[in-house]
Amino acid sequence: MNIIHIISDTFRRDNLAIFGGKGYTPSLNAFAEKCVVFDKAYVCGFPTVPIRGELVTGQVSVCRRGWEPLKRDVPVIADDLTKAGIVSMMIADTPHHINNGFFYNRGFTGWKWIRGQEGDHLETQPYDYESKKSLQYRTYTRTHPNRLPGGLGNHLKNISFRQTEADTFVAQTMQTACDWLERNHQHENFYLMVDTFDPHEPWDAPEWYLRRFDASDYDGPEPIYPPYGPNPMNARETERLNALYRAEASLVDNWIGQLLRKIDYMGLMENTMIIFMADHGFLLGEHGLLAKNLSMYEEVIHIPLLVYHPDAAPRHTDALTSIADIPATVVDVFDAEGGAQVEGNSLLPVIMGDTDTGREYAVTHGAWVGGWSPDGGSPHGSITDGTWSLLLENQGAPKSLFHLPSDPEQEQNRFESDTTEARRLYQAFLEFLAQHGAPEAMVAEFQSRWPE
Repeated sequence: MNIIHIISDTFRRDNLAIFGGKGYTPSLNAFAEKCVVFDKAYVCGFPTVPIRGELVTGQVSVCRRGWEPLKRDVPVIADDLTKAGIVSMMIADTPHHINNGFFYNRGFTGWKWIRGQEGDHLETQPYDYESKKSLQYRTYTRTHPNRLPGGLGNHLKNISFRQTEADTFVAQTMQTACDWLERNHQHENFYLMVDTFDPHEPWDAPEWYLRRFDASDYDGPEPIYPPYGPNPMNARETERLNALYRAEASLVDNWIGQLLRKIDYMGLMENTMIIFMADHGFLLGEHGLLAKNLSMYEEVIHIPLLVYHPDAAPRHTDALTSIADIPATVVDVFDAEGGAQVEGNSLLPVIMGDTDTGREYAVTHGAWVGGWSPDGGSPHGSITDGTWSLLLENQGAPKSLFHLPSDPEQEQNRFESDTTEARRLYQAFLEFLAQHGAPEAMVAEFQSRWPE
């Protein structure tokens, strides 16, 4: 058995037809029909780097690490796979967990980094930041309104050489994965992690993708790198923001489709498990907010998770699932001996149809320790049992509780009327922290925020 693990940063679940169909994603829609679809899959640690930490170590990051390099003494599952005779490969254009000595690729048999995403210091040639297009980018951007922040300024230089769609980062990443498969398919067992930063902002899909979502003439601000926080845009500008995001997600779908077709043509569907997942979502104006380092609403933490297994019947499952369960599943499929740090629950019994019982609770939280966010945000969180969702504030007691079956868009706060449910969830959150290595000071801090 092989595993190909595809990660798409900021890919909202409602891009897919099975979860709302607000995007145009024919490749992944078709793929979903072959998969076990996890309808209740959630983020655990947060955001990009802590999430990657969970995927490569199997260790819940919430209590242990923030946005920081991976320490050399932290075990990684790639080492467990090597001991079991598995060839492992990381191909990524997501920059943050690889550059600046972060070293989250440690232990992989091989790895490749496709350079240039967001703030990657790659190209140095002059760039006309006073052009009409550059000026359109300035009105709504982070983290410095009315001027280009480094993340966008560097990105514009890095993409100035593009000539065709094949030059986009997601295209390069998926083509690199296809090339790797041609050279490595003969391995008896391999684990290939393919990690694309798209559709994370900046959103710069080719024009033909954008026209699908916004065909009218538009000459206003181009919010391709929007601010994080309250939405400052009017209705038309917010509509444009949504179109820019959906276009980028559609680009991602096309090129993931190229990889999926390659896997099929090479005959690898017969002996390969394929995982597709997002690391988190993004607020596109819902709840009056933009981006993600804020209240952990469903649009941010409820992710698409599709798993193809050649011996599993396609179906939907309500098993409550966490990103932290993916590494345990990888280790289980390969029958490798996972290190003690692998804390998640293998999803293999659910995938094979033996059960639809998942976790009792799914916890999401920005890392409490370390520099958790490059934007200087304070960590918010959430805990859900799949029915009730309690949002955790960055300071103080929780104050938002939602009943998901009757209120999936989380518009009716039930905190005052159903405090007993909120208390139950908060106690489960405290127990989760204690069970996953939280320092006593951390548990005490959260206990003090909402004492009995």
